[in-house]
Amino acid sequence: MIVSDNPRSFRRVAGLLAVLGCALGSAMAAPAGVLIRVPAGTPPPAELAPLLARWRQSGQVAGVLLLAQGKSETAEREPKFAALAVLEFPSGDACDAWETVAAPSLPAGLIVRRADVLTQGGNSAREPHQAVFVVNTYTPTVPPARYNEFVQGYIKPLYAAMRATGNLARFTMYLERGETGRVDALSVLEYRDAAAFAAMGKLKTGIREQLTATVPSYAEFDKIKDTLRIDGHGTFGTYTELPAPGAVASQMKRD
Repeated sequence: MIVSDNPRSFRRVAGLLAVLGCALGSAMAAPAGVLIRVPAGTPPPAELAPLLARWRQSGQVAGVLLLAQGKSETAEREPKFAALAVLEFPSGDACDAWETVAAPSLPAGLIVRRADVLTQGGNSAREPHQAVFVVNTYTPTVPPARYNEFVQGYIKPLYAAMRATGNLARFTMYLERGETGRVDALSVLEYRDAAAFAAMGKLKTGIREQLTATVPSYAEFDKIKDTLRIDGHGTFGTYTELPAPGAVASQMKRD
């Protein structure tokens, strides 16, 4: 998380947050997607990436992000996944169709859950292979509607302020569907590059102090956040290019 020691940068962030405060709402930000996790310690199935590429090429899936080589941010903890695939759909109906027609072809042993986007912002880095991806995993302990209030009032202004520094290229917070306490909320953070990620750590305290002083909802939720979720930890994921269309077409012929 970044904020500059330069007073002008503080004012820019504060101005952004003032505008953001007027725009915060409780509605979900986008149609449902699907999160596919390969459990930590499990080798990713060889057929997963070609399958994802095939769905994207056919139009069954609008977008796919594949993060591999999951590594915990802290050495004393296990990563939350060995690989993570984020599937985006143009509509809820498209997601329903995928679940019926395509999902059964996924290999066994994966954690596959439908998820709602609670907040998102920014655009993917121009050089995704240079980007640093961190996925923070939390377990909400309150119903989805209450957790969404927390996201709109606390998470969204936090990530928006981080993005305003220019170091965070994109953020998305997902909430998996299912029984409260048994499903997770995942934030996928895409930093521009390694230098941008390093800069965030140096400026974390300043940006939180600025939010506490300028965004009432952030200050209020900061006091009670531990009653709303079990705080997980971050997992680094390596951006992984899906097979090219030609390679997918050849695989489809062999199948």
